[in-house]
Amino acid sequence: MINAAISMGVIDEKTFTRECIIRCLRTLDDRLRIESFPTCDECLQTAQGQDLVLYYLREDLSQCDKLELISFRKLLSIVPVIILSDTVNQNSLAQIFESGARGFIPTDNTTLEQIIEIIRLVCVGGVFVPLSTLSLRKNEGEAPTAELGSSNEFTRNELAVLDRLKVGKANKIIAYELGLSESTVKVHIGRIMKKLNVTNRTQIVCRAYTLPSFGPLCLAAGPSPVGTGGTVAPGLSPGL
Repeated sequence: MINAAISMGVIDEKTFTRECIIRCLRTLDDRLRIESFPTCDECLQTAQGQDLVLYYLREDLSQCDKLELISFRKLLSIVPVIILSDTVNQNSLAQIFESGARGFIPTDNTTLEQIIEIIRLVCVGGVFVPLSTLSLRKNEGEAPTAELGSSNEFTRNELAVLDRLKVGKANKIIAYELGLSESTVKVHIGRIMKKLNVTNRTQIVCRAYTLPSFGPLCLAAGPSPVGTGGTVAPGLSPGL
């Protein structure tokens, strides 16, 4: 995979910035096979043939109309998507990751070289979360994330499983290290998801860091992109 070509799409409604992004990425990594799309709908027509999509999201999800949201979520279900954005809205960010995005890149402090490393990370199954965005909060009408759970609500085994999920370990490895069966590990993961009010492993990692007892650390599904100031989480794996 290291030397393999990477097929990807770049979505950006503005022609100038879209072409600039594509030309810069191609210059830095000649393995990238990049297609250009002005809209999510156009990208959907060939998304199944892509290894990933870099989506320049120019507005908060809350400002998108219903059809745009449907297209966005459909894209997330088909291909790994990395979001590029000029702004960080905490509620939209929570929606983005809970919908299944595999990375979020803020334009104000990320270099092109770092974007290349994040692309490579996502291609091998990783998820990139900038450290500056880990304190996800819901709208005022909803319970803050931290109130959805605290370390005191988890059993000792659940905490041990959670610690290992945060460093990208597979169920088989977690079971071996804790002296449990894989089915028991899956039960613990299911309980953790319920307590954190999430539906997959990526969301567990993102949500766990909003709890008072868990500080940021560098997770690895491979080497952390140098200087990106982010957290790397394991990609979604089959089942729990």
